[in-house]
Amino acid sequence: MRTDVFIHDLINWIDNNIEGRLDLDTVSERAGYSKWHLQRMFKEHTGHPLGEYIREKKLKKSADRLTTSNEPILNVAIALGFDSQQSFNRSFKRQFGQAPGAWRRTYAHQHRNNSSSQTASRG
Repeated sequence: MRTDVFIHDLINWIDNNIEGRLDLDTVSERAGYSKWHLQRMFKEHTGHPLGEYIREKKLKKSADRLTTSNEPILNVAIALGFDSQQSFNRSFKRQFGQAPGAWRRTYAHQHRNNSSSQTASRG
């Protein structure tokens, strides 16, 4: 299999399995390569470190969940494979510039307003 096709398939698999305990060991086992070789191939073909790609996807998914649900922040963190709410908060703040609770207060309000205005315009 060509490496670019392999990496494309791997990215699709990661994206479809992002909710859960997805780490370098799991991905490398699924891919059938050592994690060192897989990380080297991934960075060579995408320009991004594999661990960073996974973390960014998890954080994006968590931001979506915080915006669209009332699920407790700890549940979101654990569901997306973070070891603790503290590590989740640190990563989230580094990625988005604010804590998960502040994100939810800001964007969930906007999401609800957009949803209700779309519903009103359909009626």
